[in-house]
Amino acid sequence: MQDQADIDDTRLKDFLSFFAAKYRPAERLLSDRQASTRDGLREAVSDCMDMSLQFTPMEVAKFDSELRLNDIPSLSELRRRYSRAYARVIKRGRIEDETEYYLLRNVLFDPGEKADGEREQLEKLIADYQRQ
Repeated sequence: MQDQADIDDTRLKDFLSFFAAKYRPAERLLSDRQASTRDGLREAVSDCMDMSLQFTPMEVAKFDSELRLNDIPSLSELRRRYSRAYARVIKRGRIEDETEYYLLRNVLFDPGEKADGEREQLEKLIADYQRQ
């Protein structure tokens, strides 16, 4: 997805550490070998995004707040940048289920910057889904 480069690897590693401490303390999300490559780091972040799809909207909002307090990119912002599910919905041009609906809502209401036209696209997808 676009504009991935503006979140540096250090901040992504901070997110992974925070995520692992809160949600997967018994497992390592990122091996030392993976951490040494940019692709490995981004793949681990993408895996977190997929794991977080089961979170309720309230859990996402709370976690986003905790991340921001620690000066770590929010889950919603990283979902927008790295989530395979988010990319599929945007490419498809429609929301198919409630999980996708809440994913896009969380991204829309996250205060992070959006790409040109992205806010309008999200609003349209959400409005179309709500009319169903």
